[in-house]
Amino acid sequence: MVQDRGIFLSIMPASAAERRLALIILGVSLGVFALCVPFAKTALKPIDAFIPAYESAVTINDLITTALLFGQFTLLGKRGLKFLACGYLFTSLMALGHLLSFPGLLTPTGLLSGGTQTTVWLYMFWHGGFPLMVLAYALKGDAETGGSGVPQAVGAVLAAVLAIIALTTLGHGLMPVLLEITEGAPPNYTTAYRVVVGIIAGLSLLALLALWRRKARSVLDIWLMVTMCAWVFDIALSAMLNQRRFDLGFYAGRIYGLMAASFILLVLLLETRALFARLAGSLERRNAALRESQERLRQLNETLEQRVEDRSRALEAEVAERQRIHESMRETQKLEAIGQMAGGIAHDFNNLLTVVMGNAGFLEDRLVPGPERQAAGTIVRAAERGARLVRQILAFSRRQAVKPEVIALNERATELVDMLRRSTRGDIRIVADFPADLWPFECDAAELELALMNLCVNARDAMPSGGLVRVHACNCPDGIAPDAAAPGNRVGGLVPNADGAPLGDHVRLSVTDTGTGIEAEVLAKVFEPFFTTKEVGKGTGLGLSQVYGFAQQARGAAEIMSAIGVGTTVSIILPRCTVAAETEATERQAANDPVAAGTGMVLLVEDDEDVAIAAMTILGMIGYKAQHVPNAGTALALLIGGGRFDLMLSDIVMPGGMSGFELAQKVRQHFPWLPILLSTGYAKPAAEVHQAGFEIIAKPYNAASLLDAIIRARQSAAAGTNAETA
Repeated sequence: MVQDRGIFLSIMPASAAERRLALIILGVSLGVFALCVPFAKTALKPIDAFIPAYESAVTINDLITTALLFGQFTLLGKRGLKFLACGYLFTSLMALGHLLSFPGLLTPTGLLSGGTQTTVWLYMFWHGGFPLMVLAYALKGDAETGGSGVPQAVGAVLAAVLAIIALTTLGHGLMPVLLEITEGAPPNYTTAYRVVVGIIAGLSLLALLALWRRKARSVLDIWLMVTMCAWVFDIALSAMLNQRRFDLGFYAGRIYGLMAASFILLVLLLETRALFARLAGSLERRNAALRESQERLRQLNETLEQRVEDRSRALEAEVAERQRIHESMRETQKLEAIGQMAGGIAHDFNNLLTVVMGNAGFLEDRLVPGPERQAAGTIVRAAERGARLVRQILAFSRRQAVKPEVIALNERATELVDMLRRSTRGDIRIVADFPADLWPFECDAAELELALMNLCVNARDAMPSGGLVRVHACNCPDGIAPDAAAPGNRVGGLVPNADGAPLGDHVRLSVTDTGTGIEAEVLAKVFEPFFTTKEVGKGTGLGLSQVYGFAQQARGAAEIMSAIGVGTTVSIILPRCTVAAETEATERQAANDPVAAGTGMVLLVEDDEDVAIAAMTILGMIGYKAQHVPNAGTALALLIGGGRFDLMLSDIVMPGGMSGFELAQKVRQHFPWLPILLSTGYAKPAAEVHQAGFEIIAKPYNAASLLDAIIRARQSAAAGTNAETA
């Protein structure tokens, strides 16, 4: 089967122009027929060559039409085309048989003559068989077969023609008489003749009606109707209205018969010509496309070497970029692993520092000035340094308790520069450059200040002879920095998303110095904790690791870029915040206010005995008494049992099935008036505690920080109680 079936006229819908042309030809044929009817019996001069010329032309036309129709049948598989092809094959063979039987043509009585009725009966079978095949086409035209069976159909038609010839010759005596021929008189049409001719005419009209009633008329249907009209005119003039051979009706009917044999042939030949024209155009377009492809191939071959070089360079750049990303991810994973390990031990270390700081502070507060008090103060300061180191470790491992807030850096520029100047020397100039349209971002303000201070301290140490430190910021749409193509070695930065999604808008806050720069092999390790190039005792190696951890905890990234002899730029890249920054002025009550008075009973919930003793010592220093319980269940039972307390101070991470956070939620539910303060040395649960509205103090703490946290907790509880009362 062909793919483009609509190119064949046998199934192509007839256009309006084709319908008009068919109507014009039909109208002309009908007009000529009407003119011939009155003169159909007019005798004309016999032309002996007319019969062989006419029937030879009919035979040839119908054979060619048969071949074309069988060809379309094999392509389309339409059963109606097989019937129509068989009809034309039958017509051509019967016309040939009629030619061989015509009296006086080859022999005086005809070559196939069995008697005087042979020729007229062959004419009747000839003109009756074709309408039957057209009727079958009209009724079965849309049914489809496999496009096979052509030899069988040809064999069946041959068998039918041979049977008819045998019947009209060998069985001549069995056939009814149609024409009574008397010497010297015109033939007499018998009743049988009129009946047979009427049946043939009726079949022709029935076939024409069936074609007319088809729903979707194709081009072939339209011209078949014209053919059947000419067929009816042929029968009417040459078999009904005329009187004898070689009169006007005889000649005119044969001409209509030749027209009937020519319409479909002419249409199919024109169709074949159109198909060949389309094929030629297609081949020409294909050849043109082939020539164009060859020209393009020639041009591509000419530039192949250059394109290969360009592609090789692009691949090398891509490989280098992938290696950079892979190395960055490897470094990130290594730092993450170190951070997890460091964060894991920070909790226990904070508990130890709480014990040391609390007891040393107690001793310093109680001892009189002298060596003993000086020693206690030294212990306190060492514990505070240890607390700062732990804070840096927790910041690096992203486990530091944070209080995120929306920061508009322009509003803090003056305060920030003053703070940074205090961390450097007089021979170092600090310049701040924050654009007016800088986007806000969200992070812990204290951690941000610590990170910038660490960067300025590193810049100070990299410029022993003084220099310039530039603190600047810029907006990075889709994470792309304006200085992305700046020279120098680069480590860290934003890592592209695995799914290719955009990184989103960010803000880049950078500290640039004019120092000597950092070598590439050293630059790759600067974010690792405890890595330092400074002399022993002059650096902990936690400054840049704190910057890295702070940036990661704020859902951003840290990046360092350095060029030998030019300087170093360390950037903190933070996501843009779409919420506008709010300026808050929180006025706390002083310690000597009534709310801050150091009196009352504190319920202390702490599983570590040493930490509990240190906490009670510190509480005593600020005027509070404490009752210690080792777990949350005991604390809850004590409160429900009627115990009266002014504050509950509980550790968050405790054994026993109930954490300090869960205890605080239950206490708030049953005793909403009781102030609650939670403490922890590990920041993992801190975010959830803040979201729930509880005050939290980080370990280790001293008397001043604990007093400040207690004041906040009591104020928060009083505000909540007033809101419920209102």
